[in-house]
Amino acid sequence: MLLRSALIALSLVGCGSDSPGSVPAAADAASDAADAADGTRTLANCTTSIAADAPEFFKRYFKCVTITVTATSVVIASEGLPPHKSNYWPNASPNWEAFDTSRGAMYLENPNKLQTQALRFTIPKEPVAKPITINASFVDGVVGTNGEEYGLGPVGVAIDSVALFNPLAAPGDDIEDEKYTFDRYNAHPEMRGAYHYHTASMGPLEVLKSIGAVTNTTPGSAELELYGILCDGTVVLGCRELDGSAPAGTLDPQGGHLHDLVDNKGVKLLAGRYHTHVCPSTAGARRFTPEIQYYTTCQK
Repeated sequence: MLLRSALIALSLVGCGSDSPGSVPAAADAASDAADAADGTRTLANCTTSIAADAPEFFKRYFKCVTITVTATSVVIASEGLPPHKSNYWPNASPNWEAFDTSRGAMYLENPNKLQTQALRFTIPKEPVAKPITINASFVDGVVGTNGEEYGLGPVGVAIDSVALFNPLAAPGDDIEDEKYTFDRYNAHPEMRGAYHYHTASMGPLEVLKSIGAVTNTTPGSAELELYGILCDGTVVLGCRELDGSAPAGTLDPQGGHLHDLVDNKGVKLLAGRYHTHVCPSTAGARRFTPEIQYYTTCQK
């Protein structure tokens, strides 16, 4: 995670995306063609390789990754490179853009640049729950206070191939400070160049748009919101369920609950799966990725 910058303002603000929203399909196609010509990395030209026998959930939603399967696991490999623009690409990259300063003087880019990673997660097809109940004492936002926490560094992968991190900053730092270094996709790289999300982002929602699942890529406003999966099998959703409905029932302190994940046609894609909801646009809702590992195995 990042070292605290003395230049980052300490006042608290919300961390919702400043997404520009959706654009017409014709404009998307023209933009994709122009991007391909100059070497820009996009969803249209990144390499996606998914085994034919992979579960439908992974075949349907994941892009820019390599997915293989074993008898018991789904293995996701990724370079961790975002298929969109960011100020954290090297300046010479066609994917580079200037840091968005329109959000106020407290927003300052960190000194790191994103680099190619070798992410690999072996996710159990049928994860086993830990014998714990996730309560408020578990979810305290402080690293190292509970043995059930996800580790620091990459702990999962978004559906656009970017790394997912837990919401805990390294000792001496604070996620509420780090968010001021997020780019317009609500992401940033750590010191080794691992670009990552801690919260809702329009990046994964652009994947959903590319497959026709949504028309709006603004977190909190998309027709459904799926961000990715963590190393133990926990799925990270946004303000809506996979079928587009609002979350029903009681959520635990990290925005999680357990039920089948079905699409908007009633097709069951994952049975009885623990998942969390990240919804910065709603007062009182969970704003960051989960802190506590629900299932027993995390292989990376």
